[in-house]
Amino acid sequence: MDSDSHAAFPPTRWSIVLATREGGDARAGEQALGELCRIYWQPVYGFARRRGASPADAEDLVQGFFIRLLEEGLFAKADASAGRLRSFLLGAFQRFQREEWRKTMAAKRGGGVAPLSFDADDAEESFQAEDPSAESPERIFERQCALALLEAAMKRLAAEQAAIGKDRAFALLRPLLSPSGDGEEGGTHEEIAAALGLTVEASRAAVYRLRKRYREILRETVADTLVQPTPESVDEELIALRAALS
Repeated sequence: MDSDSHAAFPPTRWSIVLATREGGDARAGEQALGELCRIYWQPVYGFARRRGASPADAEDLVQGFFIRLLEEGLFAKADASAGRLRSFLLGAFQRFQREEWRKTMAAKRGGGVAPLSFDADDAEESFQAEDPSAESPERIFERQCALALLEAAMKRLAAEQAAIGKDRAFALLRPLLSPSGDGEEGGTHEEIAAALGLTVEASRAAVYRLRKRYREILRETVADTLVQPTPESVDEELIALRAALS
């Protein structure tokens, strides 16, 4: 008998946000939504640019969109059965764009509302690096979402390592965490081991542990974007992310 078949799903950032429409903890929902918005800011900005918005208009449009998410209960319209946050965001932003909500942005920004802090220059640089000639804006959005989740997981790992006093070691070892482990952006295993006062074997073992922990954090980060993060649904989402990156 499957004793876990009726177990409650663990709360995730996405499920916490959705719960606020049914009387859940509003402060927890706002915090969770803010964290999710910061992960997905750049993919949404890039989508706006690929749909023809200028850099300034895209920045205002995306700020307005996320402010509306934070303030006006747009998640009350979210279909929890869809499950995936990125799918909801794409549809909601397209509707937002059609409704020309950017016309209200000046009033919003002048009404005492503190906009979320994003690096628009970084988002524009990422957009300029894209080659949109062979792909649709939707396809590129999917890839940018996948990259955003990978980067969010890496930031969580970096913060975790800093908290235990291993930030310098992590900074040196991070280039070796790619699947190839070739360290093209940093030193070789030998050079990094020497810098850290380790043997090469100890350096390789440290990289192995970090890769393992990164995979765990990535699964947690992906689960945060699903309403019902079963092991199977997380696996499916990881497959979809890999497909988006292929």
